[in-house]
Amino acid sequence: MTTVQDKETPVSMQEVMSAVGRLQCAADALAAIGARAADTEDNMPPEVAAAVDGILAAAGVPDPRELPPPQRAMVAAYVRSAFGQATDVLAAPAKLAWSYTDPAVLEGQGRGSMMMPTFIAQTGEVGDVTSFLDVGTGVGWLAVGATQVWPGCTVVGIDTWEPALERARANVAEAGAADRIELRNQSLVDLDDTDRFDLTWLPSFFLSTEALATGAARILAATRSGGQVVVARYDPPPDPLAEAALRLRTVRDGGSWPAIEEIVQTLEGAGWTDVRMISTPGPVPLTFVAGRKA
Repeated sequence: MTTVQDKETPVSMQEVMSAVGRLQCAADALAAIGARAADTEDNMPPEVAAAVDGILAAAGVPDPRELPPPQRAMVAAYVRSAFGQATDVLAAPAKLAWSYTDPAVLEGQGRGSMMMPTFIAQTGEVGDVTSFLDVGTGVGWLAVGATQVWPGCTVVGIDTWEPALERARANVAEAGAADRIELRNQSLVDLDDTDRFDLTWLPSFFLSTEALATGAARILAATRSGGQVVVARYDPPPDPLAEAALRLRTVRDGGSWPAIEEIVQTLEGAGWTDVRMISTPGPVPLTFVAGRKA
């Protein structure tokens, strides 16, 4: 890829602004999708609604109002979160950790993750779950999702970002799941449970390489015999720009993007058995790597 430094001629303002204008269209289109999903009472003025629908049609995006209400809310929240995270790049480009306080970012990320237990169950690889560990629980929606997918399941959600945990406590209470979800301000490397969990969710994109390796051993000790861990990694998008943007977000969140082979080696090195990649259902842009405690 050619960089600014590689070019022999100076970069022109026209060249830069042409790129800005082109990418602004994508930002406007994303905003239109979020606005349509959030407009639950059809409060848009007719002329605005027509313009928004024109953008959706031009982009080939189905009307999000046709989604079930929970999924519609998830789309709106995810778009708000995307804009919040993008704004944060401008405001704090030196940041290297997940430290957002904007409710739109926190809730959007959490709502987007709520379907992960459903996706894991749909793989057919885990069976019934009675005790679930949610690493990086954030605002708690993934933990709530786990209680809905596995009705007899209790959940421990750990995180070190207190602003997210404050919202998690409120969300868990609102969902009526406070008696089944325990929330802890705890780092993965400090996990000290023994033989407790039969499934753990481990998102590599929020963990450094070192934390992932240490955490794999901690989780093994905390897992019951026959229990499993599911490590998630982002699949590189086919579009180079999309991949570069996703890598930027992962780096700024303090996460890593290990190759599948690296995850396998990390799990096997920690003592996990039956380590394998499992198929994800539908258009989920993630790869799941699972391991089992002998």
